[in-house]
Amino acid sequence: MSYHMLPSTKTGDFIIAVVDQIKVGNESDFGAFYQFVTTDKEGNKRVIRDPMAWSLPYGIYAPAEVYDINSVLKNRKDHAYYRSLEQIFRKNGDNRIPPSTNLLEIHTGLSTNEGTIHELAMRFQQTGINIQKDLPLTTFQTYLAGFDGVELMPIEPVIQNTEHHKFWTQVHEPGESTDELTIHLRRPSVTNWGYDTPLYGAASVNPSLLSTGRPHELLQLIETLHNFPAGPVKLLLDVVFGHADKQAQLLLPDIFFAGNNMYGLNINFKHPLVRAIILEIVKRKLGWGIDGLRIDASHDITYYDAETDTVHIDDEFLREMSSVEAEAAGVNFRPWMIFEDARPWPRSDWELACTYRDVTFQQKHPHQWGPMIFAYNTPYTLTYWLSKWWRIREQCRHGNKWITGYANHDTFRRGTQSDPSKSNVNHLLGNSLKAVMEKAYNNPSATLLMNGFLPGVPMDFLHPLSGTPWSFIRNTDTDFSVKITAQEAHFTEWQITSVEFQHTRFFKKLKNLGFVTIDGFRRFAKTLQFLINVTGNNLKLTAELLNQFEPPFEVHDWDIKKLNHFSSCWMQDMCEYCNTDMHTETADTRKAIFNFHVRQFRLRNPWLNNNFGHDDFLHYKDPAEGSVIYYGYRKNEVTGKEIIFLANMEGQANQVTPTQFEFPIKHPKKWRVAVSTPSVRAKKIDQPLRLSISQGIIFETAEHD
Repeated sequence: MSYHMLPSTKTGDFIIAVVDQIKVGNESDFGAFYQFVTTDKEGNKRVIRDPMAWSLPYGIYAPAEVYDINSVLKNRKDHAYYRSLEQIFRKNGDNRIPPSTNLLEIHTGLSTNEGTIHELAMRFQQTGINIQKDLPLTTFQTYLAGFDGVELMPIEPVIQNTEHHKFWTQVHEPGESTDELTIHLRRPSVTNWGYDTPLYGAASVNPSLLSTGRPHELLQLIETLHNFPAGPVKLLLDVVFGHADKQAQLLLPDIFFAGNNMYGLNINFKHPLVRAIILEIVKRKLGWGIDGLRIDASHDITYYDAETDTVHIDDEFLREMSSVEAEAAGVNFRPWMIFEDARPWPRSDWELACTYRDVTFQQKHPHQWGPMIFAYNTPYTLTYWLSKWWRIREQCRHGNKWITGYANHDTFRRGTQSDPSKSNVNHLLGNSLKAVMEKAYNNPSATLLMNGFLPGVPMDFLHPLSGTPWSFIRNTDTDFSVKITAQEAHFTEWQITSVEFQHTRFFKKLKNLGFVTIDGFRRFAKTLQFLINVTGNNLKLTAELLNQFEPPFEVHDWDIKKLNHFSSCWMQDMCEYCNTDMHTETADTRKAIFNFHVRQFRLRNPWLNNNFGHDDFLHYKDPAEGSVIYYGYRKNEVTGKEIIFLANMEGQANQVTPTQFEFPIKHPKKWRVAVSTPSVRAKKIDQPLRLSISQGIIFETAEHD
């Protein structure tokens, strides 16, 4: 590789270099790599890299690539999608992309063995081919089908382990311009849940998620979804602007930051340059053809008012993000916006006081995350579906602007982090903690309720859909790696049985470290969590105390180095264990098909996303008498179609007859079964049926009845 030093000019706060005939990257070739080097009076050199780069093939600590985004986008293959959008825009008198009917949340890195955007696109492509040719879908393909919206957890570059993630290493320092350089390159292999971002490079794609190192893999996925044979599928990105990891201080100037917060650093939104850069990042993301954005923790996008000594949410900036206009295939559009906003967070009473409607009230068009999908929900506990009745009722009245559901990356992880000995576990859901957790977050009656009956845009998460364990996993630092690992102690109870632990394909690193049994491993994991908490993450003291326990743990002679090695082993093993491809053999095919059928029902009835009408209702059987039976009625006022919902949300089996409730059933023969949970065999609405826990049914009439 040849090295060139180019002249530059300082203009105000900016350094400018104009270069002609430079090699540019595209779908198949890498372009030139660039960075700015400044030398102070003492001769010390400082490297400054481009925070707005389109491509960072070797991570955040390597030079950026000159990438010809215009030529890549010029050949996009989804023009028909944008022509249809134009018609929608003209009809609506607005170029805001409308919401999807439902959503599938995906963590790209753990969704396939390869863990890349390219492989994910291939899975969707093959699913589409099978649908087009009317071929049977594999179980995994049923997880992907039946959605008209897909949301990827953050795909921008994340922080790196500065000791181990050296993907670009110069063998020697360059001398003069045109000298040849020897660079040692490694394919990026960063594992992260996606939310540990440095803000730097956020307009590019995390290279660890690229099979070829070429950002156009994102365009391929967009094209595949926009051209999906069963109907266009929107692609949304989850983006993080509420905080930056502290590694950002190594990459960006101080003007970007406004002090510390619980997740790292506050971003200085009041600085005009910072504000403009973030808005440009939004525009560049959308320019790929992204249909919408989910703004992570928008309640953390704040600024400090020195005069009043108060912190305020920057609602004006939220509006500015929503107003960003992009262009794809010659069509100008503004994105569908989703805000995760739980104000008055972090006030102590936020769970009670939060309306989940503040941003929607202000901007009218956006959706917000609804209350049932925030992390504090615990569907694995007894009486959950009674205790949340007040929020369910709110969803009936004004849930049309909510992202709804009950399983996502937050709720599922918080469930597996909870201490089962301190939780009122609903053991009717399963005969083991693992079975309880799997049923709680892939519950047929809850799916029927959220996807088949209630207002809002229901969102499913690929991991619980596929029966795959889920945990927040990262191999990106050593400062907090042991603490993060310790927080997952109860995962060993909720998500690992002796069968999985003894399986030869799982937990190889931990077994090589010396752990032999699941009981021995659980004892150590829970003890480590306790010690990390009481010592304030003092690893030296934690190691000393671990060595004093009697009887000794299966692995002993602990020190700081060994604790960090244990954390690394845990993360590597979990990266395999929490990959959906590793659990295809144990997939519940019947449940997968049922979930698919419910989603198809929703797509056929998009009017269900609207709030309840005058005659619509949802009640629960009172007195409960040992089981929580939800029953409800909805009517499409335009077409006349009616549906009836009946489900045992939790508790003992109960025999009911739909006609015993206050449903407006005038002609029973006009009602038919639309969809029912596995093992429910009812055919007629006026016959009794026995509903066990998690069982339910939806009846429907024809339109214009």
